Amino acid sequence: TIESNWRCGRHNLQRIQCRTENSKGVYCLQYDDEKIISGLRDNSIKVNPYFSLFPRDKWAILPWKANCLCCLDFSCLFMGQNKILFFYRVWDVNTGEVLNTLIHHNEAVLHLRFSNGLMVTCSKDRSIAVWDMASPTDITLRRVLVGHRAAVNVVDFDDKYIVSASGDRTIKVWSTSTCEFVRTLNGHKRGIACLQYRDRLVVSGSSDNTIR
Repeated sequence: TIESNWRCGRHNLQRIQCRTENSKGVYCLQYDDEKIISGLRDNSIKVNPYFSLFPRDKWAILPWKANCLCCLDFSCLFMGQNKILFFYRVWDVNTGEVLNTLIHHNEAVLHLRFSNGLMVTCSKDRSIAVWDMASPTDITLRRVLVGHRAAVNVVDFDDKYIVSASGDRTIKVWSTSTCEFVRTLNGHKRGIACLQYRDRLVVSGSSDNTIR
């Protein structure tokens, strides 16, 4: 496993220069077998192909004119092309072209997930938006989920449930198909900062210094 390899020293560390000269660090990051995509605090997105596959002159920087770059998500298979979904902007990774821009939330978008024609976003405005994605240029709002009493920091979903975590110390579960509320999970003593949902297991991390 990754953990045992790390503990036993079976690893090879390599520093990757993601930041730009004017940036103050990396806010968010995702990767696949071919590239690393990072969201920088200088309001840009950097596409870094791995050193062994691509030379430096193949790297790309996608500018983003906004106050803050908090989250990104991408898929190698979406609509048969390589694309990035960032906040409410859809990019083509290969060309850097902006394919779509969506406007909905009243405050900062804190997290998003998309898969199989569905996108879920959450915001500091305490709401969750569920979107149907027929194509990069055909994305429509299906429903807005309201129920959290503080900023919704993270969302995750599968074919059955949407799971959201908030600064109000709760996790809420919603039906993916109907978008109806299912239940609330309590336990954390402070706001929840991160969450993952896989195979009927929800793991959450909180400012109370616990993982549940």
